[in-house]
Amino acid sequence: MEMQEKVMGDRDHRAWVGPPDYYDRLGAVQFVTLLLLGLREDHFLLDIGCGSLRGGRFPLIYLNPGRYFGLEPEEWCLLQGIEAEVGSALISLKRAQFSLNANFDASVFNCQFDYIIAAGIFMHASMTQIETCLTSVSRSLRSNGKFVGAFLAGDSDSIGTEWSYPDVQFYKASTLRSLSEQCGLDFTLIDAPHPLGHQWFALTHIKDQRHINHHLGLDAFSWEEYLSVQLLKRGISPKSREDYLRYDLSKIIRSDDESVVPQAKLSSFWQQKSSEN
Repeated sequence: MEMQEKVMGDRDHRAWVGPPDYYDRLGAVQFVTLLLLGLREDHFLLDIGCGSLRGGRFPLIYLNPGRYFGLEPEEWCLLQGIEAEVGSALISLKRAQFSLNANFDASVFNCQFDYIIAAGIFMHASMTQIETCLTSVSRSLRSNGKFVGAFLAGDSDSIGTEWSYPDVQFYKASTLRSLSEQCGLDFTLIDAPHPLGHQWFALTHIKDQRHINHHLGLDAFSWEEYLSVQLLKRGISPKSREDYLRYDLSKIIRSDDESVVPQAKLSSFWQQKSSEN
């Protein structure tokens, strides 16, 4: 007798948290998105709705001990995930902490987090549950911290009042932005890949006025990025590639050269710097 293929929502640790044949890709993309947004091994990470550690198994290995925390109301799913995907020895080695509550209460950890992620929550949550989640995030996100989430974008907002898994709920970006601002959080849409077409977004404390890259790419690990960071550490703002191109152009043309459009030329400030050099 053939085994029936598992489908999303089945009581199996891989199927319960999404399409089981996408378990590997969804978890990996979740981790890569965090990395591109700046997650590093010494940061404190809270994984809201960590499930069977589909995404959590990657930062668990990566982060220093005592840095990974998970919220998950379905204890059986979490325990199956630990047994099948990572093993209890890794949990002990990394001193991971978990709370089995369904109300997004991160205060149980008595910790402020550099990063908080909710990769599979907003596409199944009601509006009230999203508000509760954002309120918790605003209290538990460290100054200069980042919240990373995903949702299903729609032309109107779902009106469901309960958790709807495996059914989905859609929301307008403008609605999530408004809810975020009410909690003192700045909302930024992120251009990054997602295997199921979900829309990534990031939240930061409004008072921090922290810049978030709208487009995520592997240039976050480029040689140019390293050089830029070294300049910033030394109190120097790195120029863009466009700035350098204008600088090089200014050295081979005259300021009154009409064959080049005005916006391609250096500002008077950089022209003066160029002449000084």
